[in-house]
Amino acid sequence: MTLPNILGKEFDCINKIIAVLPVGGRIGDDCAVIKWGGKNLLLSVDTFVENVHFDLKYFKLNEVGEKCCEASLSDIAAMGGKASYVTLSLSVPDHKIIGAIIQGVKHSLVKHNVKLIGGDTTFSRSIVVSFTVIGESKRPIYRSGAKPGDSVVVSSFTGLSYGGFYALKKKIKGFKKLETKHKLPSARLDIAEKISKVATSMIDISDGLVSELYHIAYASNVSIVVDKIPVDPELKRLGEATGIDSRTMACYGGEDFELLYTRPSKAKSKVLGHSIGKVIRSSGANLVYLKNADGSLSVLPGNVGFKHFK
Repeated sequence: MTLPNILGKEFDCINKIIAVLPVGGRIGDDCAVIKWGGKNLLLSVDTFVENVHFDLKYFKLNEVGEKCCEASLSDIAAMGGKASYVTLSLSVPDHKIIGAIIQGVKHSLVKHNVKLIGGDTTFSRSIVVSFTVIGESKRPIYRSGAKPGDSVVVSSFTGLSYGGFYALKKKIKGFKKLETKHKLPSARLDIAEKISKVATSMIDISDGLVSELYHIAYASNVSIVVDKIPVDPELKRLGEATGIDSRTMACYGGEDFELLYTRPSKAKSKVLGHSIGKVIRSSGANLVYLKNADGSLSVLPGNVGFKHFK
């Protein structure tokens, strides 16, 4: 078992690990799925490191706790599940800051009706936050189920988190919505189970829309044609103010934690989100195309978004 390297060295690291360690089940989706007592248990772990995943120049400590928790719970949403429990590991340079961090965690857990069941605390030079999340799903949705003819849907606008990060970094005022989307995203557990009833594949948008489209394309052995990229009005306004193409931000900005999924084009249930394209057969390479105004197709590069390793 190996995973394709489409976005840098992250998959190289995973492949080295799974080549040595005994592996149970499938690896490569947002959660592990374990059959237990007649249920599909979902398990995932996420780790966040200061100055890599968050910067205290822009974040309050409670915002760090809430964002890390929401990002972790998003893995359960990506599988069409319901989150139930978390464990929390905190490594901090000063124990006095833990209280502020967990206020943000509390806000997230209460919002989604999730309970803490354990964890660990240790000393470190910088803040490191790690969650293990546990949930369940009646019908887990993997990345590998997309079929030619399926519609491609994203649950809401993308690129907002990146826009907020950029505005914060450059100290550009007037983009409160984008800043909030960056600092306080929300896992889409509110719609995940409903989407799972019709979805053929699904993933959450952590590394960027195009990156996640490639994940689905590779896992499902298909290609994807994107015929439109919805852009939030405030992100468009940021683009006009800075000269940065807002569609590029929508394509490659990460950490939106919206859900990207495919569904049968003839499905009768309501589309939750924006329909952005179609799944097509692969012609040997699993590519993501942009349909141009004249009907021609351009390949969208898949190595532009967030990279876990340089």
